[in-house]
Amino acid sequence: MKKSETDLSKGIRALPSFPVVLVTVGRNIMTAGAFHFYSFAPPSVMIGIVPKRYTYELINEYNEFGINIPKADQTELVRVCGSLSGREVADKYEEAGVTPMRSSVIRSYLIEECPLNIECEVVHRVDFPGTHQWYVGAIRAVHIDEDFERDQALMFWSGEYRRVGEFLEYALKRPPTDASTT
Repeated sequence: MKKSETDLSKGIRALPSFPVVLVTVGRNIMTAGAFHFYSFAPPSVMIGIVPKRYTYELINEYNEFGINIPKADQTELVRVCGSLSGREVADKYEEAGVTPMRSSVIRSYLIEECPLNIECEVVHRVDFPGTHQWYVGAIRAVHIDEDFERDQALMFWSGEYRRVGEFLEYALKRPPTDASTT
């Protein structure tokens, strides 16, 4: 995988809709579905973190985060990072079998095996009651695999992993229960 640092707006345009993201802070990795583009100028994104998560503590300590976009064939990586807490695991990179990649601007590591990595500095916390604390991250650097197309990204919608236009598998390895039949 050959990556090059690229224009910040190109990083935003490379993002798929409803992607699964792997959020990195320090040397911790968390799977997140609460992620969204925020602004082209200045280039920025938003992530939502449940306050009881270890990543919430780390973002408030570091005031930065990395966004790592996995490809559709990386569901096991997403599953591992979403099922282990950084409070209980010494090294999530080792547990997940991925390579920590040095960032160029922030202190936090990125994930080498993900084709798109975005370095963000927290510039705003959304003060609104809800299940997630939302952080606006100004994009400070973008690293993208030259062969990456956003259609290759792993998507998540309503309990299902997907590729654009294609169902891949259920996130929990079984169909969600139909509320009308219970």
